[in-house]
Amino acid sequence: MVDRVIWAILGIFAIFSATKPLIVGTPLFPLVPLISVLAPVLFVALQAPREIGWKRLGAFFVLTCVISWCYESLSIATGFPFGHYHYTDKLGPKLGTVPLLIMPAYFGVCYISWLIARLLLGNNPAQGRKSGLLAMVLTASFVMVMWDVSMDPARATITQGWIWHDGGAYFGVPFVNFLGWFLCVATIFAAYGAVEQRMAAPRESPDRQTYAQALGLYAAIFLEFVAYLVFTPTGIATDATGQIWQVHDIYQSLGLVSIFTMGFVLVLGYFSLQRSPMP
Repeated sequence: MVDRVIWAILGIFAIFSATKPLIVGTPLFPLVPLISVLAPVLFVALQAPREIGWKRLGAFFVLTCVISWCYESLSIATGFPFGHYHYTDKLGPKLGTVPLLIMPAYFGVCYISWLIARLLLGNNPAQGRKSGLLAMVLTASFVMVMWDVSMDPARATITQGWIWHDGGAYFGVPFVNFLGWFLCVATIFAAYGAVEQRMAAPRESPDRQTYAQALGLYAAIFLEFVAYLVFTPTGIATDATGQIWQVHDIYQSLGLVSIFTMGFVLVLGYFSLQRSPMP
């Protein structure tokens, strides 16, 4: 029953992601950030307890929220590690200078990135080995940052959920942002990996459907960027430095980037799932 609900959520979220370009400018569009965060969090709430147990899930949630909030707050105050920026009011209420939606957004995608890394590396390479944990941390971090590379210019330069004070060559986003993202999520994964090795879980080896669901959520997120590639809005966007960007160019480029980053992960994940001996 739970799996059916999870697949239903994935199907609805995929449709939502694929139709985002069609609701730009409508009264529904302001709800996009909330729905985009709520779906992955609901997915994790349904799947994670049986896969990693409530204790591990609680640790993952706390570590992700605390570490991401600290890094975000530090960067807003000092410019390290992401660069100089601030959040606008479009993402709702804030905890300090960081919108409350940001931490759950990290949490949902971090969880599936960890699962996908585990699939790509061979089920559970982190168990009991430092080299295995390092491989998990690096792989999961790349999987996670691919999402940010695919979406940050649209969220910042076009819809302006946050503003980069000094602009940047990547459609108004500075290169250092992605290094900061990698550092932030690598810290989260390293901290969780260390905790995971010390906690018992009800299921040490997720089954094929669990991994398929993680790939399904990653695919649903990916669909947004493909949809904007097909149904591309027009107009111009101006960053904080006064640089003018063509909206069409941004969305077309992000669609291309997502295909050869997130799309590659999905292809590799699919073939890893097919050759895996798991049930």
